[in-house]
Amino acid sequence: MASLWKHPNSTFWTACYTDREGRQMKRTTKQTDKKKALLIAVEYERLESLARKTGVSTRQMQKVLNDMLEKTNEETIVTPTTEKYLGDWLKSIETKKSHGTHERYKHTVKLFLKGLGVVAKSPITSITSSHIEDFLNARLEEKVAPKTAVVDIKTLNVAFHRAERYSVILKNPVTAVELPKVESSERDIFTLEQVAKLLQTVGHKNDWFTLILLGYFTGQRLGDCATLEWKQVDMQNHLIHFKQEKTGKKVAVPMTNDVDEHLQFLSEFIDSKYVCPDLAERGSGGAHGLSESFGRIVKRAGIDSQRIKGKGKIHFNRLSFHSLRHSFNSTMAEAGVSQETRVDPRPDQRQGEDPTGPAANGNGR
Repeated sequence: MASLWKHPNSTFWTACYTDREGRQMKRTTKQTDKKKALLIAVEYERLESLARKTGVSTRQMQKVLNDMLEKTNEETIVTPTTEKYLGDWLKSIETKKSHGTHERYKHTVKLFLKGLGVVAKSPITSITSSHIEDFLNARLEEKVAPKTAVVDIKTLNVAFHRAERYSVILKNPVTAVELPKVESSERDIFTLEQVAKLLQTVGHKNDWFTLILLGYFTGQRLGDCATLEWKQVDMQNHLIHFKQEKTGKKVAVPMTNDVDEHLQFLSEFIDSKYVCPDLAERGSGGAHGLSESFGRIVKRAGIDSQRIKGKGKIHFNRLSFHSLRHSFNSTMAEAGVSQETRVDPRPDQRQGEDPTGPAANGNGR
């Protein structure tokens, strides 16, 4: 039987009821009036019971909820279209996510809305698990890699989970969809001799020399190495402070002698905020991006990049800049360093201090 509970620090009553799957749920009623709150709690449970017995649709549920809200003299639910909701969602996360992540989310939303056709103009409550599954199947039929299709569905899950949390919809339609099994295409690793060839090919005065050293000896991603700033380099304590663009995690990576000596040398004559000023603003994608440029360096060094066909339509090199990251992990593993330390070399523990701030700069920059 539905009941009410109030948190000591809240003015609103919380509805306690059993959902369609027999789980005990708590959901705020946004009501300070106990009678109105109890009416809402009873309706929540009645709707869940109705859904369990008859498979009532979300739109039917919302109609009942609107009737209930009218009884409590509250505004009825105004439901945005799927197109508008997803557009607003993208705007809301634009400053919270990295540029690359936000662009990937936009691409998924664009494809999903295109696949919906006129349904995209209908209320978001009309979206069912079947729509999500149709989108997944369409992506797989396009021969994209299963991993890519799974990422698309996970993106939609983030968006619809937010809609459920904000009570825009009653249930996230993505959760019912079964995802395909994903087998990752394995990257290979560079040997120490191959890394030496790469460095010899570019020469020590080239920014690529620095970038390859950073990739191999710190295990960080291409973008994080390329945009490294001098204020992140702590010469005094022989540390580099990275804020990983993909995860937002801050880590402090100890410098090896090779990296330490090279950066000491560079710091004497580079007048730029970036450690690799010629590469920092190029970006990794595209024909002239850092990834393709690195591929050309591998070829010039006489190293087979091992180009193969992936799980979808894309071909890729098993030896890429990301392989330097795998090489770092492999070298650390052979040296007996634990997986936890390799994944997160040294979390920054300083409280209230930005690890990329002036205090981290041991060379006075």
